Amino acid sequence: MLDAPPNQAAGLLDFAVPQTPRLTAMVSHGDENAELPLLLRVCAALVGFGYMVTVLDGSVLETSENPGLEQLLNFALPSRDHGDAPGWNIMPAGLGLQSLSAAHEHGGPSIADCGSFFPNEGIVIAYASAQCLTPLLQGSRVRPLLPISGAKTSLLTSYLALKRLLLKAKVEPTVVNVVGAEQPELPGPASWTSLSDCAKFFLNYEVTPLQIPLPSGNERYNAGISRLSLGLLETAMPLESGWAHHASQRNRQSFSMPMAAGSH
Repeated sequence: MLDAPPNQAAGLLDFAVPQTPRLTAMVSHGDENAELPLLLRVCAALVGFGYMVTVLDGSVLETSENPGLEQLLNFALPSRDHGDAPGWNIMPAGLGLQSLSAAHEHGGPSIADCGSFFPNEGIVIAYASAQCLTPLLQGSRVRPLLPISGAKTSLLTSYLALKRLLLKAKVEPTVVNVVGAEQPELPGPASWTSLSDCAKFFLNYEVTPLQIPLPSGNERYNAGISRLSLGLLETAMPLESGWAHHASQRNRQSFSMPMAAGSH
């Protein structure tokens, strides 16, 4: 075998860090009027920055007819193609995220080991409840988006999500007041001011929500969403390619049976 000829860049290549997908998150707490419009526009902004994006939708369970993350983790999902999609892909992930949580709690791989499943993606967004995200993001530097609106129920559900993320996951979400989402019950400022008051009184935590107006007309995203998306990139978690290694070790252990006493 011929050796590669030396060149001036050879030393620099040794220091090069391989490109890996990065994980960020958005909290689902039942306020779809705020969550879904913001999620889609964040995806559009990230695509505008040149990233391929996959959303792991923890609110949808995988099935044989609609496979997703669970099949991907079991190496039972064919190669994926974004096709004519607008630069992002939404994947059912309710069961898969639960599997990742259970595996990590028992000393197995975590979501940080899933980089090999997203070879073409630059950004992976886990969109799930705070309860689901807590074991996945625990102790990380990820700052998941927590969208809120003026809907009456948004105060309670966003407060419970904030409390779990702060106390259980030890992560600080970025609270976003989505201005322009359908708000049939209360004007927008009342909800985020009340959330700030509740967090300060009950959690001794200062909340300073970002006010992000949704784009109007045919505009997919605006300067506010662009800045928000750039902030997500700064705290995103690199995904390494360790899942296959853990899976092969697990398979070898399952086939290594102890030899019975007296056997030859």
